[in-house]
Amino acid sequence: MFDDDSFLDDMEVNELVDRFEKMVRQEQSYYFDADELNVIVEHYLHVNNVKKANLAADIAKTYHPNNPLVQIIRAKQLLANSNAKEALSTLKNSDFDHEDADYQITLGACYTDLGEHEKAIKAYMKAVKAFDYRDCEDLYASIANEYENMGDIEKALKYYILGLRRDVDLDEQYFEIRNCFSMLGKINDAIDFFHQEIDRNPYSVSAWMALGNCYVRMGKLEEAIEQFEYAVAIDPHYKKGYIDLATAFNELDRFKDTIDIMAEATRYNAETALLLCLYGEAKAKLGDTEEAFKIYKNAMKLDENLSEAYAGIGFLLSDENNPTSAIKFLKHAHTLSPYNTDYMYVLVEEYNKIEEFDIALRYVNEILDLNPYDENVYISMMECYVLKDDPDKAMESLERGLRILPGNAALLYRKAFLYFAKDQTESGLLTLEMALERDYDGHMEFLSFDAENLTNNQAIMELIEEYRKKKA
Repeated sequence: MFDDDSFLDDMEVNELVDRFEKMVRQEQSYYFDADELNVIVEHYLHVNNVKKANLAADIAKTYHPNNPLVQIIRAKQLLANSNAKEALSTLKNSDFDHEDADYQITLGACYTDLGEHEKAIKAYMKAVKAFDYRDCEDLYASIANEYENMGDIEKALKYYILGLRRDVDLDEQYFEIRNCFSMLGKINDAIDFFHQEIDRNPYSVSAWMALGNCYVRMGKLEEAIEQFEYAVAIDPHYKKGYIDLATAFNELDRFKDTIDIMAEATRYNAETALLLCLYGEAKAKLGDTEEAFKIYKNAMKLDENLSEAYAGIGFLLSDENNPTSAIKFLKHAHTLSPYNTDYMYVLVEEYNKIEEFDIALRYVNEILDLNPYDENVYISMMECYVLKDDPDKAMESLERGLRILPGNAALLYRKAFLYFAKDQTESGLLTLEMALERDYDGHMEFLSFDAENLTNNQAIMELIEEYRKKKA
């Protein structure tokens, strides 16, 4: 919903709301006209206080039963209480001026809730026209959202940029703009755009962070780090800047830099539970496991619902070959973040260690439901069945993956390996040749599956040598 109080400044709105709350608190009866109650309803909807919005709307109906504006207020109330169809019906039957901006904005919100994107856009555009195209940033952002939901990313990007309000919620607005550029495959244009935003305001932390995240999407982590460092130099208390820096440092195996950035964040009271987890990961990678355990536990104290803290301990216990304890922490991490496949893959490994293959396969199938285009899920499924001593099911797993990912070299190498394990040499060589054609370098991993037997197989080594000469 949108504020309908553009004719009032913030102080006037606050005074109006304070007066309303005083009336409610003291159980007295003060007079408010319909316009004032409309402003009060909008205020409460803006701060997501539906209970008080309902109270103000009910008072409007009691005080002003014949005022057409009350029908708009009633429609807003219905929308806030998840009854868009009745809200729409109320609007269409209202005597209020249908060309009024407030009417069209509320109408557009109804269509948004009902998933009727084109009608929502039409209503919002009428409201823009009613405002004479001035101060319409919120409306442009809503139009952008409708276009994005329709899959028209070019128009979504246009309106997100038109809807930029540089005084509020810049991080979220820049995220939408960056996301649109990314979906359009125009990440270089995004970089140009955010450079322009920085030229407009060199001290915009949000613009520096957005630019850094563009470089992250391009895989240019060193460049990203430079932008994040500018952001925290401008605002040393900016917590997300330290998190993104530590994430990039860990990704680049610059673990000592992560430790340094943690110390800097601590100096500026910018320490967070997630930053502690990244710090713990750095300590663990540098071999200080005992300290890493302590850091993860401190992160839990700061945020008991942070999945990364439980997963971090689970990963440490996995590395220490303590699968039973690792599973306990990883299962809790999975409960907190049920769509994080990294946790599920490690759970599969841990259950395989204790020979609970059917449970491992349940997690494999969870991953499969989330991401059927991930080659690793079919590899994990195959490995579970190999450990279960069920080669036929193992082969079926790879064939299932190849139907989704035809020609995938990693799956073909494993299929070839299974053929050789079953002494089906001809099929194995044919499959190995397909894998070599697609990814010659993958043969090194293939040979590691059973180095002694595979490297001693003359036919296999001759085929690999043939493709080495072809690639030379």
